Amino acid sequence: MESKKIIITGGLGFLGYSLLKKFQSKNNILVIDNLSSNVHKIEEIKNYKSCELINLDITDNKINKVIKSYNPDYIIHTAAQTSVINSINQPEKNNKINIDGTRNIIESVKELSDCFFMLISSGGAVYGTPNYLPVDENHILDPISPYGISKMEAEKITLEHLKDTKYKYSIIRPSNIYGAHQKEANVIPKFISLMKKNKTVSIYGDGNSTRDYVFIDDIVEIINKICEKKTEGIFNVSSNEEVKIIEIFNKLKSELDYKKNPKYISKVDGEIMNIYLDNSKILNLIRNFKFTNIGNGLKKTLSD
Repeated sequence: MESKKIIITGGLGFLGYSLLKKFQSKNNILVIDNLSSNVHKIEEIKNYKSCELINLDITDNKINKVIKSYNPDYIIHTAAQTSVINSINQPEKNNKINIDGTRNIIESVKELSDCFFMLISSGGAVYGTPNYLPVDENHILDPISPYGISKMEAEKITLEHLKDTKYKYSIIRPSNIYGAHQKEANVIPKFISLMKKNKTVSIYGDGNSTRDYVFIDDIVEIINKICEKKTEGIFNVSSNEEVKIIEIFNKLKSELDYKKNPKYISKVDGEIMNIYLDNSKILNLIRNFKFTNIGNGLKKTLSD
């Protein structure tokens, strides 16, 4: 994309900031973020002359005026509460951010003359315990956590307000995103941090639960391609590579020359045991795209 006006909600977050870096050289970017984390990136944003940052929560009623004034060509909505555990402990806060916040953004979109809207949803969480593997976009939505339910509701709001209107939209259901400089609340950066400090790594369950992972550069490029074409639809974005948690541990253990064994603890309620996503729909759209395999992705994560 070139010479476009783009709003990125949650632009200080891992995915949001990666998108900002991708788009900033040829476009104008407005970042909307409540500065709840990654505030060190504020100084970095100041170095991008095409970028502006507004300290604003997506649940704030002022957001409508901000979006209407900026009049963007694209809104990429990455801002969210993303922790399953936090959604269980603080369900009202989770719903306010993920449901009410999304509704706020969508209602603002409808006051624009022309805008492509992209919602970053969740892969595993919205599907719940899978009836079959790999899980495609036609699988029923049956989330088992408040987080998953809130993301499903955000999708419903998007469809109810934008389907069969003049506004184009896309819903992205990513698998577990990873890469360098990700916050330690996520599995891979948490393992890396603990191993580098020679501390014991805890694994929920027996280590045989499975997930699929998508490298940050891959999902950024796919989002770029979808935005360029303004392609409507719901898309899994996944490597389609089922990986056990213990495999992640062992790969990092080898790369970092870590000597300790993991400590196994009780699994978390609301967590799915085994899931990975079918990526054939996105590969039919973006032909010849090659996803980064987990081994190479972990090496890149450690080297950056």
